[in-house]
Amino acid sequence: MPHAVRRVSSSVLISSMLSTAAACALLSPLAQAETEAERQTIAELDWVPRESFDKRLRDSIEPYCEGTYLVPQYGFDMTLETPSGAAGSRLADLVKARAGEVSADSGSYVRFKDGVEVQQGEWWVEAENAEMDRATDVMTAYGGMIARGPRIGFSGGFMRYNFKSSLIEIENADYVLYERHARGEATSIRSEGSDVIYATDSSFTTCSPGNTSWSLMARSLELNRKEGEGVARNATLRVADVPILYLPYFAFPLDDSRRSGFLFPFIGSSNAGSGISIGAPYYFNLAPNYDLTYTPQYIHRRGILNELEGRYLDPRSEAVFRAGYIANDESFAESNPDKGSGRRFGVDFEQRYLVDRQWYALLDYNYVSDLRYIDDLNRTLQIQSETHIRRTIDVKYAGEDMELRTRFLGYQTVDPNIARVDRPYLLLPQIYLDYDINDELFRYQITSEYSYFWRRDDEIEDPARRVKGSRWRTQPSLSFPFSRTWGYFTPKLKLDHTDYILQDRLPGEETHVSRTVPFFSVDSGIYLDRKLELFDRLYNQSLEPRIFYVASAQQNQQDIPNFDTSVATFSFSQLYNEDRFFGGDRVGDNNRLTLGFTTRFNEYISGWERLRLSLGQIFHFSDRDVGFRDPQGNELSPGTEFDGISDDSKSAFAGELAWSPNRRMDIRVDGLWDPDTGETELGGTSVSYHDEDYRTIVNLTHRYSIDNLEQADVSTILPVSDTTSFIGRWLYDLNTKRTLATIYGLEYTDCCWRVQAMVRSILEDDSKIDHGFILRFELRGLGEIGTGVTSALEQEIRNMRERDNYRQTRYNW
Repeated sequence: MPHAVRRVSSSVLISSMLSTAAACALLSPLAQAETEAERQTIAELDWVPRESFDKRLRDSIEPYCEGTYLVPQYGFDMTLETPSGAAGSRLADLVKARAGEVSADSGSYVRFKDGVEVQQGEWWVEAENAEMDRATDVMTAYGGMIARGPRIGFSGGFMRYNFKSSLIEIENADYVLYERHARGEATSIRSEGSDVIYATDSSFTTCSPGNTSWSLMARSLELNRKEGEGVARNATLRVADVPILYLPYFAFPLDDSRRSGFLFPFIGSSNAGSGISIGAPYYFNLAPNYDLTYTPQYIHRRGILNELEGRYLDPRSEAVFRAGYIANDESFAESNPDKGSGRRFGVDFEQRYLVDRQWYALLDYNYVSDLRYIDDLNRTLQIQSETHIRRTIDVKYAGEDMELRTRFLGYQTVDPNIARVDRPYLLLPQIYLDYDINDELFRYQITSEYSYFWRRDDEIEDPARRVKGSRWRTQPSLSFPFSRTWGYFTPKLKLDHTDYILQDRLPGEETHVSRTVPFFSVDSGIYLDRKLELFDRLYNQSLEPRIFYVASAQQNQQDIPNFDTSVATFSFSQLYNEDRFFGGDRVGDNNRLTLGFTTRFNEYISGWERLRLSLGQIFHFSDRDVGFRDPQGNELSPGTEFDGISDDSKSAFAGELAWSPNRRMDIRVDGLWDPDTGETELGGTSVSYHDEDYRTIVNLTHRYSIDNLEQADVSTILPVSDTTSFIGRWLYDLNTKRTLATIYGLEYTDCCWRVQAMVRSILEDDSKIDHGFILRFELRGLGEIGTGVTSALEQEIRNMRERDNYRQTRYNW
């Protein structure tokens, strides 16, 4: 016979073995039953709108989020005395229940009505009614059921819960993953504790309740939080409730762990303007230290492009391999019938290897099948050059006093307009040795370099330009550095000696040429500082005047070819260099004095540099007569661009200014000003500003050169609302009054997705403007879909990468 029903609220504390423990009743307030006509989902119940946040929570949630999920406080006081039948049981195994009405029969069932609350360890269940079977340790709850556990919540109409195995089965269910800001619904859910969830006819989204911006609808869904992976089968991606993509199998991360599976498909347009491209990358997590990504993609009018990226890492080695291959590029074969086939490919391989603490090696190899591959097909190869693709092998030893490096350097020229005679030489090899001894009284250094320069000369018409050969250069130097906290004085002697063994010289020309140039230099400066108060702030101001003198003899170098040497573009950074040439084929004649200074304003407490101003000028005491020959073998005349020859007695003023009015704003100015003509020869000014969370970014840049160059560059990200921002860039040529490039569009961001829609235009030549459309979706919790132009935008808009890093670090976007 069933026990008489108590008409008071009751609490029951039951041991984990319900079939052998006696129930005891404890008086407590009546638990209020759910009275809503329509059941609320767990997402609606635990959603906290932004207007309800306190200041601490408001500062921790993204400003574009409407709210977040918070686990409400729940649970009984589990320090109650354990009944005798449960003595020795772990507290987490105990089950405590409370209801308006409790009844038990002589069998194994205990029934609860009128508002049920049940707790076992971290699990909490609420329902209108429940029934416990003490023989099987299974509880059945129905009517407005809610269950909350570690980082997860469920609600539904009917639930079975096994107290032994923690197996939960829910019908007509919905769920919330609190830490992932994710929710979903399902016809049924089965959960093995809180780690693994299986859902049938389910949805998954990171959008707030009532927001259907996007969702993943799956016939079956597995959320394995222990492994950090979600798997959807027979799934459909919906945007605004409209199905846009079918996915028979799709894996996505639930944490930062790497998992094998399909990454999010992308849709874009080809670089060559051939139309739509569609691809679906698959990621192979092969081992903790190496992985592979395979991306097949269809490109309209070209065919199937296959791209592969593999990465390897161990304590001594790091390698990245990228390759692209298309068996038959229909568009390329049609426009290039002389090639005979549309087969095209590209390879990019880089490896760093640490032999031991002092030896390391680097291999960087790149190759493309044809000159147009980078423009037409390249999606993943890390090849930036539009003219020459570098290939290098480096082996380096770095000791305490010595550095030894052997390099093989080659190129593949991809610009067909570059003549064979203007293509760079290959280094086969270059061996570099630097030996450096620092004593208390002196510093002895010897730098030596051997290089063999080679290139094909069968297509070079001018015999005088076919020369190749070896160059050995050594530069021993001895300096006597005197340094104190208030300043320094360093005289230095150096000898620059070079020997050439040349091939393919014209008849009558020497095959062995040598050159020896002595150098003398003095570098000196002092450091003065003072404490200064400005605008109620305490600063340390320094004044650092510097004097640099260098002298070197003039040597006739007309018989020496130019393998790799150029004249450095004059700027502030060149004021204190010993020579005006880069490379070893010319050594300048110098007799010059540089006068300059730097002043800094640093915050006295933090040391942060708020302002730095540098200015300097070179005074020449003799003409510079060493330069380059023209193609006919004649010495270039003074004034010819990049010839290195000049009779000016002094340089322009070279200066730099770096000012940070606050932590969010930077102002940079550099330039050259000629005091004789009163003209600015070269100038650059940039102003960059961002607010605290990088929602507002403004970059203004002006570039000027007296050689017919003047450009204005403006880029910005401006918030239109809490969720919408304008992104734009405008590059304008002030001389020709023409726009060179533009990007403009809108970005929408909320807590569940981000979309960028932009128009991009680039002036390729005087008559052609290349237009493109950028569309990129980023779905929080899944990945991104679009044209993959993030890196391009980050390069063109300063602080955009810092904005994404800030969001990732602070908000885990």
